[in-house]
Amino acid sequence: MIGKAYSSSANLGAGFDILALAHNAFLDSVKVDVENSSSLQIMVKGEGIPNEVEKNSASYAVLRLLSDYNIKAKIKMEVIKGIPPGLGMGSSGASAVAAVVATNEIFKLNLSKDEIVKYSMLGEIASSGSAHPDNVAASTYGGVVAVISTNPVRVSQIPVNLNFEILLFIPLVKLQDKTKKAREMLPKEVELSKSVANSRYLTSFILGLIKGDRELVRMGLNDEIVEKAREPLFPYYPKIKEVSLSLNAVGVCVSGAGPTIAVFVDDKSNKKEIINEGLKICSSYGYECIIKEAKLAGGAWVEGRD
Repeated sequence: MIGKAYSSSANLGAGFDILALAHNAFLDSVKVDVENSSSLQIMVKGEGIPNEVEKNSASYAVLRLLSDYNIKAKIKMEVIKGIPPGLGMGSSGASAVAAVVATNEIFKLNLSKDEIVKYSMLGEIASSGSAHPDNVAASTYGGVVAVISTNPVRVSQIPVNLNFEILLFIPLVKLQDKTKKAREMLPKEVELSKSVANSRYLTSFILGLIKGDRELVRMGLNDEIVEKAREPLFPYYPKIKEVSLSLNAVGVCVSGAGPTIAVFVDDKSNKKEIINEGLKICSSYGYECIIKEAKLAGGAWVEGRD
């Protein structure tokens, strides 16, 4: 059985640990094979990934799932990475989701999508030390999602009535333990005025998607707290945002914990110039970037059903 899940961009301005969207920029696949056993045994392999069960998001998610269901079996997992890790596009989350949906299908557990999110987010503990839900929610459901609750897990898909694509500016860098470090940069206290401003941004973005209001989406793709705290990780971001908006991008935000930048564009945007100028800006800061054009993607699925 092979589970598959798309890449994602989380936070989306002020929606830290709340909002995310799935896009078809990249794809992870996880092949799961099962043999009879008197105990639960899990083995995981794949190029460029940890092969220790508790350090791999895919295998750790499956470990937690099967332990809860008291299932004894010998599980062999192969993770086929399509999503580059450590660049803010939900790489570890997609692997966890792909593994959980395949395991769910094999054992006929009939997990709901929210239950898939619950176990997939536990897999994130292996990669970043915390069970954050946003990326896995997007990869599970597809489209744009809001995490309403984590205990119990509840996710809602946001209706999107605005046509847009996403330009991903992806720096070719490797930041060790990036997500963990990015979380450590977050402020312990937040001024009330900034919290109110972020609530307005969050509301604006969600309403803009539902109403198909371009200006509300643009206004909503801002953040006074998390992006500001993490700016040293992506110093090129403010300039890319400024230039992209001047060229009529719908909006711009950091993709997850970065360093990838997501630029929302539509038929009113000067996409060609945004790409050209964005690459120049990356280069001026000493970063080689690639561009990946993407659209909203669907949720996770399985191949190889009997």
